[in-house]
Amino acid sequence: MTYRSTIAALALLAVAGCKGAQDAPKGQVIATVGGSEVTVADLREEMALGAGVGGGGESQGAALQAILARKIIAQAASKENVEQLPSTAVIRNKALDGVLVDALLRKYRASVPLPSAEEARQYVSEHPSSFAQRRIQIVDQYIVEKATPELLKALDATTTMEEAFAVLAKFKVDYHHVVGTIDALTINGDQAEKIAALPPHAVFISPEGSSLRVNYIRETVIEPIAPDEAQKVALETLRNQRVDALVANKIQMIVTEGEKNVRYNAAYAPAAAKGAAKR
Repeated sequence: MTYRSTIAALALLAVAGCKGAQDAPKGQVIATVGGSEVTVADLREEMALGAGVGGGGESQGAALQAILARKIIAQAASKENVEQLPSTAVIRNKALDGVLVDALLRKYRASVPLPSAEEARQYVSEHPSSFAQRRIQIVDQYIVEKATPELLKALDATTTMEEAFAVLAKFKVDYHHVVGTIDALTINGDQAEKIAALPPHAVFISPEGSSLRVNYIRETVIEPIAPDEAQKVALETLRNQRVDALVANKIQMIVTEGEKNVRYNAAYAPAAAKGAAKR
């Protein structure tokens, strides 16, 4: 039996045990477990989190079972005195910090205004390669798992696969080959326009963290997006861009300001902090 099915079974037993109780929960309280209440707000939040993690969300019954299972197991853990373990305090503090950060991010995201219909129409007009002339490129991709800035700079100067192969050989790096597709609708609109402007069978580089992809365009397929669908996609894209920009800016400001109040143990201070302390 899987972990999920095990806790679901436990929760079902708990629900069954509550049946017939004289003081059945009422109003906003859906159920009680050992004196701990499960409210409508708890259930809504559980279902919302399920939708965010899995994409499809959870049914009301499954979400309720998950809440009940957690409470049952948590109460059992409390009886085993695991709260007294030093590691429990560390994990609890980390979890609480994570909850507060998530709540703050959700608050910031919810505060971002929706783009207007006119802004969406302008975005569609400025990015034909993603909409009216949506491009899907079939590409050979040569993936380097660990790339240095020097390698990236050298590859950026190449325009053919022969030149790219020569650079890879010069730097003596390992790579593997896959065939993939790049849908202009799924990447940054400005980047899609730059790729669309490349000549046939061009080569371009896609950095991805510490790795990179050397892309060789085999073929380009044009699959336009219907105007109504393009408008919807543009609205969502602009909204996401605004959310990402606002959240990143606010978090950077918070961290920069907060770092002024950090005081380090000398044995753990980063080099920058040690240098500042000496001055």
